[in-house]
Amino acid sequence: MVAIFDIDSLVYSSCFSAEELDEAVEGFYGRYEHALYNLKRRYKIDKVVPVGFCTNNYRHRISLTYKAHRNSEKPPFFNELVATLKEEMNILTRSGIETDDLVAKLWSHYGAEESIIVSIDKDYRQFPCIMYNYLKDEVEVITEDEAYYNFMEQMVCGDRADNIKPLKGYGPKWCEKNFAGKTKWGVLRAVYGLYKPKYRSKAKEVFMNTYYLLKLDAI
Repeated sequence: MVAIFDIDSLVYSSCFSAEELDEAVEGFYGRYEHALYNLKRRYKIDKVVPVGFCTNNYRHRISLTYKAHRNSEKPPFFNELVATLKEEMNILTRSGIETDDLVAKLWSHYGAEESIIVSIDKDYRQFPCIMYNYLKDEVEVITEDEAYYNFMEQMVCGDRADNIKPLKGYGPKWCEKNFAGKTKWGVLRAVYGLYKPKYRSKAKEVFMNTYYLLKLDAI
């Protein structure tokens, strides 16, 4: 089993709790090794692939408001910790995509049966994968049908953390009620049916832009 470890959140949390660089470095490695120790109690891990620090995300070209509300200021020691980890670890990174996308590509490469995504990011639930949340010390196995439902729910609810809010006033409760008993095609029609009266002639454009903002690129 290959553990694909999204380390971005771990780096941030290690910086926020540190008063000097050495403490941030020690905090990261402590959290990282603890997560792997707990994971290896459940699975036979043959390989660990740390992923992070991707830059120049293409989604900013789709929407100027994407993540526009986020504070761009990095926590203390962030750049120094990143430089240290790049020097000491074999971290996979890319330009032009998000870390989430690179993790998704690796998941697709290794296969759902041979890999596990290590992350606290709920966006990976759009894939039929095995996920390990190291903060909660919990494993979630997501089926293909559940992955489709989860993504369609995102198309309704958006992602407030990324400033994607296509359909205000609709949430998980609406999805639970209106997805029940429907085929995948029926769920798609129900979701698109919310975009049509709100955006009218631009419904298809907004729907597709929302899709590309939310869908992780696993190809």
